Amino acid sequence: MNGMKRILSVVAILMLAASLLPVKGQAGLRGAYDPITIGDPLIKAKFSPSLRGGNTRGAGSASSAKLENWIAFVAGSQVFGFESTGEIWAQVNIDQAFVRGFAPVPLEVDPTAAVSYIDPAWSKDGKWLAYVQTDNFVSSASIYVQQFAIGGNPLAGGEHGDKLGSPILIANGAGGKHHRHPAWNANHTQIAYDSDQFGSSIDLWTVNVNLDETAHTGSVDELSRTRHQIGLEGDPGILNGKAEFKPAYSPDGTKIAFVTNRFGAFQIVILNPTSSGLGETTVLPETNPAPITHDNPSWSSDGQSLYYDAPSNEDAANPQDIWKLDLPTGQKCGISVDLAGDTDPDVSQYINPTREGILFNYFMFISQASGFGVQVWRGEWVQNCIPPLPMSVVVSPSSMSVGDTVGQFFPGYISADMSFPPATIAAGYVCRAANQPNASGLPEPTKEGVRVRRSIVPSPTMVGGLTKSTRESGDCTDMDMLALTGLAHMPCFDADPNVDAVNNDFGNIGDYKCVINSDGLNHHLIANFNKRTIANRLIGLGLVDRVVALPVHAYSNRVGRQFLGFGYIRINTKSRGGAGSIVAMEQNFPNPFNPVTKFSFAINKPGNASVRVFNTRGELVRTIVNQWFPQGQHEVSWDGKTASGGRAPSGIYFIKTDSNGGTDMIKAVMAK
Repeated sequence: MNGMKRILSVVAILMLAASLLPVKGQAGLRGAYDPITIGDPLIKAKFSPSLRGGNTRGAGSASSAKLENWIAFVAGSQVFGFESTGEIWAQVNIDQAFVRGFAPVPLEVDPTAAVSYIDPAWSKDGKWLAYVQTDNFVSSASIYVQQFAIGGNPLAGGEHGDKLGSPILIANGAGGKHHRHPAWNANHTQIAYDSDQFGSSIDLWTVNVNLDETAHTGSVDELSRTRHQIGLEGDPGILNGKAEFKPAYSPDGTKIAFVTNRFGAFQIVILNPTSSGLGETTVLPETNPAPITHDNPSWSSDGQSLYYDAPSNEDAANPQDIWKLDLPTGQKCGISVDLAGDTDPDVSQYINPTREGILFNYFMFISQASGFGVQVWRGEWVQNCIPPLPMSVVVSPSSMSVGDTVGQFFPGYISADMSFPPATIAAGYVCRAANQPNASGLPEPTKEGVRVRRSIVPSPTMVGGLTKSTRESGDCTDMDMLALTGLAHMPCFDADPNVDAVNNDFGNIGDYKCVINSDGLNHHLIANFNKRTIANRLIGLGLVDRVVALPVHAYSNRVGRQFLGFGYIRINTKSRGGAGSIVAMEQNFPNPFNPVTKFSFAINKPGNASVRVFNTRGELVRTIVNQWFPQGQHEVSWDGKTASGGRAPSGIYFIKTDSNGGTDMIKAVMAK
């Protein structure tokens, strides 16, 4: 019975947490990025997201983004042993959809896992789904089109919409042919795809289709089926020896972007197609593209930009990021969540504005961000690609001295008092946690607030460091809770969690408070940061005995508009009497831990450093490292083992770092 009560309590907490998230019609649980499919029963990885047009919500304004209500994606089969079999599912296009109560909807699923469905692609009007049907051995691959009822708004109780009529065969893979990656033109009269119809060469093809949404039928104009020569009809060796695949129509239907290895590494090329496939021209969207893989092109709704995935910083050793390339200027920008690998963008056909009128498209993509596995996310380019708006920052204290007591280095916190100058306020933003108007009921001007959180894409940050976690006790109403929740009193996070206590939901928000000004504009947000963490980073950079500018970043709630300010602080070392090195350790994480924990130390001068673990009796348990290190910050881990290789018992341990006469120590707890 107690177990059931605990489960019900957890469910209640999840429901409350969902109710405290931004209003469902507003994008941006984490500013620019939203995880869509996390937590659902489809435990396998997701791939190939496709936005379904036609069925939308929102007005397309800064307060009410216009979004497709549904997305399709591929998930691995839930049948044990057949995980490589593809299934096509639909999910509501909202952050943490399953947590909010929306279960994924099966679109093309074989319960026996004998048939695999992949490469979903919605027509722009959202009435027709093109997809590829194959088997577990991929012995052949055929393209089909299925009509679906347009359905309703799921946020108002509407459903996805059922199948109408039977599947329409577009490209028959019988005989071992493989037709893949269908793409629609704007008025759903033509489908482009890639195929090995002519043997080992993968080529671009198009075919005209005639679809009758009233009769739920369709046909293919076989006379229109065209193999595109991409201007190489005079050089069949290159045409037949290289691959052209993953087509994507420009919004006006006059161009097709595709991927090819014609130039070595896979690159994106833009084709000006002809109906016969002859006399065609191509152009590289970049004059001198980096020799790395560029993949999965998708057009912006105005046809002026291409989105694709390529390695971060254009370094082949890095994981993939989403990139946005401006075609008229050649300027490009990398868009990343947390460097975990982001791929396969599908750009929305709808335009939305920021508060100051910057126009952008949302896009769906696949990411491994934040350890959720391979999931579908929603993002946009504003946070990464637009210079930040100015923010005023006052840091307290403005100076600190290196402590003389081992293990007590820089106890306490640094406070950053953030506010917005008139230009940022005029752009449409306020320096508080809640958007305006809000649940407080005050007659405030419409503005977008500042996201406050400590995970995935944290905000605010100081020198990249997170804010302190929510204070352990007391009243957290000054964290703008009246405006966020409508509650005039809100207890803080409980350090000794009780699943029946709703205040446990605020464990990762961060320790901050909002100072609300009566004019509704000039608000302040005061955030607290761990002194040890900040000092560790500055000492690692050698920034001691001088005034240092601490960069403080934050971003807005809905579109992730970035804000940047600088607070100034001085770290004094005179109290050390001129000792050789300054050593600063950062608290281990997790703590308590079992069996592995990580921590970092910083030294302001290069030299030998030893990291040792002691028990409460002062006995050496293990020397973790004893070697030369350069100046900087260094991460170390302890696997909970003793010097002899045995498992250390649970209890309190002290981890001490010494280097060139400097020393520091932290306390770590190994749990049972």
